Amino acid sequence: MTVSDISRMFVSPHGGWDELARIHPSVIKLFMFLVLPFSLVPPAMIEYAGLHYGSRLLPGADAGSWAVSAAVFFVAELFTVPLMAWAIRSNATTQKINVGYPEAFLVAAVAAIQMWLSAFGLFVPNPGFIILVALAGLIGSIALVYHGIEAMLKLREEVEIASLTFTTLAMGVLGWTLLLVLVFMVLLL
Repeated sequence: MTVSDISRMFVSPHGGWDELARIHPSVIKLFMFLVLPFSLVPPAMIEYAGLHYGSRLLPGADAGSWAVSAAVFFVAELFTVPLMAWAIRSNATTQKINVGYPEAFLVAAVAAIQMWLSAFGLFVPNPGFIILVALAGLIGSIALVYHGIEAMLKLREEVEIASLTFTTLAMGVLGWTLLLVLVFMVLLL
């Protein structure tokens, strides 16, 4: 896959999605070579933020709390992508759309990349900037879910695509919110 293919994944159900469908990576490969490495980014950035300016963000949280928070976040992330794949497949099945778990996992894993990369916003000790970068990551993930569902589930009906995307995103936002709550619960305890 080229950078051009990846950039087209945000705006088209073809480009990079066609290449991924052709390659058809296994769930294990996706987990080991995509989910696992990218899941390390947010905990590393949480740890970085905690060590460098954590006392300004949350005055009561010490370095140990930030480390525990990062570890809890990492473990929770590893469950989130398989859970989102299950949600995509489950929602598709409910709508009488036939999809395998590997295709659903691929969409969930690729869509999560934007959220993982948005953690780099923690390099800047400005809560407004961090939130802005996280929202940009969320918007990128929405685009990837939409086009990924269309491409990998081979849907053509706009209503089906939108319905499945909306349901998936609702579950994803709920999952993302729970991950953030986990981080702050650990930091505030």
